[in-house]
Amino acid sequence: MSALIANIADEWDKQKLRNWMENAKRVGRNDVYDAAFRQLCRVEGRNINDPLEAEFAVVMRALEEALSEEAGKTKRLSRTRQKLSRAGVRQTLADLALKPTPSLGFVKLVEFGMADMSAESLILKYRDEFEHHVVEAAAQRLREHGIIDR
Repeated sequence: MSALIANIADEWDKQKLRNWMENAKRVGRNDVYDAAFRQLCRVEGRNINDPLEAEFAVVMRALEEALSEEAGKTKRLSRTRQKLSRAGVRQTLADLALKPTPSLGFVKLVEFGMADMSAESLILKYRDEFEHHVVEAAAQRLREHGIIDR
């Protein structure tokens, strides 16, 4: 890891991270852009004690940032946020994995090269917190999209 990337990983100021992203994009440094983008998203889950909830907060921020950048205007995942307040993180993740078709969020994260941040990937990472059929549904979706082999 370069010293520059290491410095980004220690930065928690959102505006500084956005500046790094902008400058990296301007000069074609995708590695720096990606590191700053991921760190910007990590800021969201920084003060959440539950590791799964913290990581899902990061995922939500990543998806909102990516969708906003793609659209050229602010995009928020209002329905998912409403579901989170009603059902909680674990049920929201399970419901996303059990949907017959991938969510727009899943499709966009795959498209943006961030499949490791999908609900399905989080379910596999925290598999002990989910019922077997939910874990299997998440794994199947990731297999179908070439994210995992087996």
